[in-house]
Amino acid sequence: MSGQAMLIIVMILGASMLGVATIAGYISLQKIKSSTEISDSTKAIYAADSAVEWCLYNKFGPNGTSTFNCTNPSPISFGNDSDVSVIEVNNVVRAIGHSFNSYRAFGIFLGVFNQ
Repeated sequence: MSGQAMLIIVMILGASMLGVATIAGYISLQKIKSSTEISDSTKAIYAADSAVEWCLYNKFGPNGTSTFNCTNPSPISFGNDSDVSVIEVNNVVRAIGHSFNSYRAFGIFLGVFNQ
C-alpha cells in the first residue's frame, strides 16, 4: 500500500512540475513576442518619420521646391526590413511605415507652410 501511495505522489509531483514548466515557457514566449513587436513598431514609426522629413526637405530645404510632389508610386525600402509609402493629396502628406506586422503613420498638413 505504501508503494502505491509513493507512486501516486511522484506522479502528482511530476505533473505539477510539468504544468509549472509549461506555464513558465508560455509566459517567456509572450514576453519575447512582445519585445519583437516593439522592435517592429519602432522601425515602422521611424520609417514614417523619415519619409515626412524627406518630403519637408524636398519642399522647403536649401534646394527644395514647393511644387515637389511627395507621392511615391512604390514603397521606399530601408535596410532594416521596413518600408514606407508616401501619399500627398491637397497639401496633406501621409506617410505609412511598415515593418513585418506593424504599421505606423505620420501625417502633416502643408497648407500652413505655403502661406
